[in-house]
Amino acid sequence: MARFLGLRHLHLKVADVERAGRFYERGFGMRRFAVKQDGKLVALVSPGLRDQLTLSESARGGEVDPEAPARIGEQGGIDHFGFLLSPGSDLDGAIARLVELGAKYVKHHDIGAGARTAFLRDPDGYLFQLVRFPRGTKAYVALLPVLRWLGLCAA
Repeated sequence: MARFLGLRHLHLKVADVERAGRFYERGFGMRRFAVKQDGKLVALVSPGLRDQLTLSESARGGEVDPEAPARIGEQGGIDHFGFLLSPGSDLDGAIARLVELGAKYVKHHDIGAGARTAFLRDPDGYLFQLVRFPRGTKAYVALLPVLRWLGLCAA
């Protein structure tokens, strides 16, 4: 049986791969680890090597369907993607920094459990969410099965 380790990467079509690369490097601390297709494709990795974002610049297609239109900045069937801030991080400061780098603020969004989140659009128009859980959330989530079994928490 296959054991999945998580989501490997997200690939975005962008208008300017250098601009988009700088935004994700400066805004999220990502680092380039590969540049392909004569600089028209950049692969970025997050601190800790857990997440990968690839960006490619082309008016047409991609790896699977080179003849399809690029649809830069369109969400398609994907509503948004998200970035997790460490507990105690300054969400509003992160928003301000990303806006300085070219993002557009959309709105704050309450998901409950003391989490603070906000939606923004990157320089190409992709919608993304910043999420900051309160301190102790990791322990709470680890205890959820026990709390549910004891009837102290809803399913």
